[in-house]
Amino acid sequence: MHESRLNSSIKRKAIHNVLLVLFGFILIIIILVIFGTRILIGFSLFVGKLHGSNWNASTVAQQANTYVAPPIVNPIPDATNKNQIDISGTAQKNETISLYVNNQLVDKTSTGSNNQFQFSSVALQSGQNTIKTQAESNNNKLSSFSNTFTITYLKGPPSLTITQPQDGQTFTIGNSPSISIQGQTDPGVKITVNGFWAIVDSQGKYNYLYTLKNGDNDIKVVATDAAGNQATKEIHVHAQ
Repeated sequence: MHESRLNSSIKRKAIHNVLLVLFGFILIIIILVIFGTRILIGFSLFVGKLHGSNWNASTVAQQANTYVAPPIVNPIPDATNKNQIDISGTAQKNETISLYVNNQLVDKTSTGSNNQFQFSSVALQSGQNTIKTQAESNNNKLSSFSNTFTITYLKGPPSLTITQPQDGQTFTIGNSPSISIQGQTDPGVKITVNGFWAIVDSQGKYNYLYTLKNGDNDIKVVATDAAGNQATKEIHVHAQ
């Protein structure tokens, strides 16, 4: 009796497994029929389009030869305190590379077997300068322009004033040992007060909370622009 029940259970499991396999097989066939047909139809349309437009290997090769890739310019700094800069990059072999500064053609050079090009001592004007290049192949085909870089030539130190406190001013420490160091510089310039960063707003106004010590206090303010130019101001105050 026990054996009979065991055999019945085994048979039910076997039938269940067979049905699962059949169901999976039928599902795979349905998927192949539906999507396989679509893929076959799409491929047929693609081949037909190729024949209809007379595309062939020589046509593809001819179109490839008409394309000239734009040069790749190596990164340049956002700002400099020098009036000249070297510009380099890569392009295809034996191409003529044109250099444009502020949308004006200023120089041409050629790439060698190493695909490299370089322009030395490119003159910059004061303020912002845009840099871009263009390649020309042996059959006079032009590329599109490379990425445009912007570099700012800052030829002098930034402006710097200290409006508060006044040089030689005396303070009574009392319950408030801190004073506000305030002044003005150019927008985008960084300020330090005795080596510590001050807060500078978008207009170039800066503020730093300075803690006085008894006696003489030497306060040194340094302004540094993006090109590394610096301006320095020093004042001395007394606390008692």
